[in-house]
This record gives sequence, structure tokens and C-alpha cells, in this order.
Amino acid sequence: MNANNLSLGRLLSVGALLLGVLAWTGCDSGGTSTNEDETLRRISYDLSAQSNDGSLPSGVDATATFWELGDNQTLVTLELDGGATNTSVSHPAHIHNNTASEGGDISVYLSPIDGTGGGGTSARVVNRPFDELSSFNGYINIHESVDSLSNVVAQGNIGTNAEGQPGEGLNVADNPQSKTYSLSTNSNGGSVAPDGIPGQVTFNELTSSMTLVTLELDTGGATGATVSHPAHIHNNTASEGGEIAFHLTPVDGTDPAARSSKLVNQSYDDLTSFDGYVNVHESASNLGDVVAQGNIGANASGTGDDGGDDGGGSTPGY
Repeated sequence: MNANNLSLGRLLSVGALLLGVLAWTGCDSGGTSTNEDETLRRISYDLSAQSNDGSLPSGVDATATFWELGDNQTLVTLELDGGATNTSVSHPAHIHNNTASEGGDISVYLSPIDGTGGGGTSARVVNRPFDELSSFNGYINIHESVDSLSNVVAQGNIGTNAEGQPGEGLNVADNPQSKTYSLSTNSNGGSVAPDGIPGQVTFNELTSSMTLVTLELDTGGATGATVSHPAHIHNNTASEGGEIAFHLTPVDGTDPAARSSKLVNQSYDDLTSFDGYVNVHESASNLGDVVAQGNIGANASGTGDDGGDDGGGSTPGY
């Protein structure tokens, strides 16, 4: 795992000691806030390895954690035991209706996990209250890949169907800052999106030492690809090129929101001044074809509420 990426195991142990205060507004859910004396909560669920006929035939154990983010939003993180699976695919995940034994349709798309690196973690802000998700009649599946959804590598009941492990949540920053950078289409030799796909990447201050990085592709819906599109923050400018500094979370090609998030163990100030750029690739097995690209941090102005181009004053949205 990249030393700069967040270890969710570490976050769980630290989270038990933290008290949270939130003044947060989500773009989809209206204003959210908590009282100063209110403790934000979390609850974790075990996901068991599932035998299957895919490239991970023994499956992999995992943990799903719901983190309260105020009245109307919940951060859902996934972490695979042992980190990255060292496969050339990304592992999509969903919250389904009903129990795992009953089966049910997808209710919530979660962010895929990059099998090639990044510590085997992902994050997703869901516009549902913590109490609703923690009592939801559902289960979580993590799959081998977008084009092999029948191969489930991890599975577990959640909400009303499972005994989760509760605890205290995040010490979320007061008046958190946000900045968004544009990603331009990048023509490439791939078969999925040869003309490229425009998008944006947003850095949202979460705690004093952690930033939630959210990637969105401007497709008007799913990209329609039977792959997930991995993404990374690289060193230097896009014109210079550079090595991967941080793994982001891939975008599921079937996700109607074309969105994913990653918790990065760097402060907001560090990331918004970072000498870097973002690449979004066609697939984990075809990293040579970049579909979207854009400078960030010290190399781009961006827009946001910390002195960016829009004049300030807006609150982070997801």
C-alpha cells in the first residue's frame, strides 16, 4: 500500500477515540449540520470471502464501515483484508436489498476497489442518513470485475440483517473547505472511449489530516463500459509526466453517477498545493490509454471555497 494512502484499519482504531462536529452541506441532500455536543457515529460489518469461479477463487475477507456525516449523508468505506488483490481488474461493490441468502437488486452503488494498488480500499458518500443505512434491510457484494459480476469475492449482511460493531466516528473539520479541478478529454488508442471523457476531481477537507478525493466523469450517466476506469494522482504537471503519487478509486463503467471517492491520508492544504496532475485510464488492464487528464494543486487554480476562481463561500458538495 502506498504510504500516503489512508489505512482504514488505522482509521478504525483512531476513530474510536475521536469526537465529531460537523457543519456540512451536501449538494444532493440540502443543508446538514450537527450540534456541537453531538458525537458522530460509525458501524462496521464483516464481509466474508466467497468461493467463486473467477481469478480470486477463494474470495477475500473485507470490512464495510458506515461513517456518519451529519443529518443526511453517510460515508461508506470498504477495506479488503490484505490490501490490493494484485489483479488487473477493479472490484465493483453494491448495497443490495434483502439478506444475502434471499438476494436482491442493487440499491446503492459503492466505489470499486482497485486491484492493482491503493491499499484495497474505497469510499463513497451516500445521500442517506446514518440511521437509515444502519437499519437498512440489505447486504453488500464485492465482485471480481464489472464484466464478471457473477463472481462475488466478498459478501455480508448489513443494517437490520447483521450485528455490526458500533463506535465513535470522525472528528470532521469545522467549516470544511473544497476545491474542484477540471479534467479534459484525452484522445487515446483504446476501444472504450477513444475520444476521451471529460470530468472533474474534487478535494474535500474531511479531518485535519485526511482529504476525501471525489472523481466524476461528465457522461450524463454511466460510461457504458464493462470495465472500471482507474485513476491516480501523479507527480509533476501533465505535460511533464510523473510517477503515481496516490491511487484514487476507479469509476465503475456501469455506475449511473459515474462517480467514486477515495480517502487520502494527506491534509487538504497539502493536496491543494501538491505539484501534480490526475489521469483517468480506460481500464486496469489497459493503463496506457488515458481518457481524462488535468493538472491539480500547485499546477492549476481550480474552483472552490478556499480562495479559488469562484470567489469563495460555497460549501463542500458530493
